[in-house]
Amino acid sequence: MSRERAPPRVLAIAVPDLPLQRSLRSRPPAGALAVVSEGLVLHVVAVARAAGVRPGDSLVQARAACAGLEVVPLDAAADRAALCALAEALLSLSPAVEVSPPDAVLLDATGARLSGADPAEAERELANGALRLCAAMGFEGRIAVADGKGVALALARHTGRERTRAAPGEGARVLSSLPLAALELPAGMAGWLAAVGVESVGALAALPAEGLAQRFGAAGAAAARLARGIDPRPLVPFAPETFPHEEWDLEGEVGVLSSAEPVIFAAKRLADRVAARLAGRGLGASRLRLTLRLDPRGEERLDLPLARPSTDAAAWLVPLRERISGLRLPAPVRALDLAVVEAAEVPAEQLAVGDRPEVARALEVALSRLSARLGERSLFAAEAADRHRPEMAYRATPFRSGAPPATAMRHPASGAKPLPPAPDPPPGRPTRLLDPPRPVVATGEGGRISTLRIDGVPRAVLSLVGPERLAGEWWHEPFERDYYRVRLEGLGEAWIYRDGRDGRLWLHGLFD
Repeated sequence: MSRERAPPRVLAIAVPDLPLQRSLRSRPPAGALAVVSEGLVLHVVAVARAAGVRPGDSLVQARAACAGLEVVPLDAAADRAALCALAEALLSLSPAVEVSPPDAVLLDATGARLSGADPAEAERELANGALRLCAAMGFEGRIAVADGKGVALALARHTGRERTRAAPGEGARVLSSLPLAALELPAGMAGWLAAVGVESVGALAALPAEGLAQRFGAAGAAAARLARGIDPRPLVPFAPETFPHEEWDLEGEVGVLSSAEPVIFAAKRLADRVAARLAGRGLGASRLRLTLRLDPRGEERLDLPLARPSTDAAAWLVPLRERISGLRLPAPVRALDLAVVEAAEVPAEQLAVGDRPEVARALEVALSRLSARLGERSLFAAEAADRHRPEMAYRATPFRSGAPPATAMRHPASGAKPLPPAPDPPPGRPTRLLDPPRPVVATGEGGRISTLRIDGVPRAVLSLVGPERLAGEWWHEPFERDYYRVRLEGLGEAWIYRDGRDGRLWLHGLFD
């Protein structure tokens, strides 16, 4: 006879009144608010409850009790999407996460016990992390850790406590005092049990399992096991299908016409939530889209290309703030939607002694600001190309994750730019090329060059190596140049060529 599989350790996080919390997380703090369906109140905030509104009231009764009651309809699809968004963020804490409608998410907590720490302490830290992420996503949750999915769900949904932990093997004892409804049994079974006086989980556990199996089949046997704290079912992993996006309703607040601050504040909230969801999947955004919906109609879309894929919401906010503050819109903003358009994997980085991650972050912010101000094509990565002419020996490619900062380039129209690094750079090539080259006037005696005048400033020649002849492209625009590597006083090493067509000298590059 095969031995029954041991139940996994599971952390369940339940979101009480999810439809109400979902409505509140996407708008400024509201007054009296209720969620209704088919004319009945389902969920109500504390302010409305204090005014006399109760779940189960008709809408007419609710409005009579609270004249200023704001009503939102039940939206099951939006509630499930909000639950999936929470599950996406929680992926950063556990390798397996399951969505359990209508109001809960399950995490595999077995890994917490493999960390080497005390199991209870490890599970406590996992619960702390889950509650922090839940709050960051705009929800208040209740946590339970126990053996098996059903046990953890029953405890999270029905104990009424923020945290509950059932030690291994203690599930039946902790469940025993809960009402029978905590097991969420099929309606027919629950009705029969209530008719025979079974009102608690402990009372159900005391019944013979064989009798329940004979009367209700597999469902009865499963109910008997669950009442005894046994649930060996594995988690069904959740896999997000689309890139995340988050919305915020500004209706009733001041839009961009008088102040950009409410919009920027809302954009920060959205950025934090989107970043948390991306981090759970190990992805970084490389392009964001902020959609501003105007009152009464119309919208403005802001595309925000990022220098490198990242989940740093604070870094996103710098170019977002600049774009929002510079807008001139014909109407106030009533809602925002921040969506990830492009993303890429962000591998973990091992820092070494002396590394300064704050420098890399500052560079990332600066590059993103340049891209937002000057356009997406103002930033690109340089890739070596097999061309004779030095200033054309690269091709522009989109900036990619993992490219070293030195390959970040401004558009050629901006002036000086770095020479792209080739996999095996030829010797004697400068770090930077000047576009266009600057004219040079040489002076000296007896055929020996002793001074070069650049931009009107004479500089003594300390050393001179060359020439190296580069020529070609007769089919397009032929050129013939003799290049010299020159060390100049006060300037360092420079790359200078003599044009074979007219004999003039030009400063073409600098060695850093």
